[in-house]
Amino acid sequence: MVPLSTSYAIADATGSPRSVSSSFRQAPLFYGLFTLQIVVGAGVALAPGNLVALVVNAQVLNGIITPMLLTYILILANRKSVLGPAVNGRIFKVVATLCVAVVGVMSLIVLVLTVKGF
Repeated sequence: MVPLSTSYAIADATGSPRSVSSSFRQAPLFYGLFTLQIVVGAGVALAPGNLVALVVNAQVLNGIITPMLLTYILILANRKSVLGPAVNGRIFKVVATLCVAVVGVMSLIVLVLTVKGF
């Protein structure tokens, strides 16, 4: 599901044709990205090594990226030029900022514990 939605989003962002009902000739970027992601995923799954460690490390990476993405979303949600009258209020700004900070600190703790081998 993730490769399909990623391919759709990238093709949409570039203005390329995107549809599972299209042929490869009609939507080459969409199907090319989808195929590449499936092949890379299969290659990783079939590669020798500890897949549990791979999943744990992927989650640590996700924990590092999440606070950055949340900060970006929070900045956008606080801009009146982006959301107009639906912009965040003062109380929500404080609560959301606190939540992002807590997620960031927890991510840092998990990163340190993973690097130290706990």
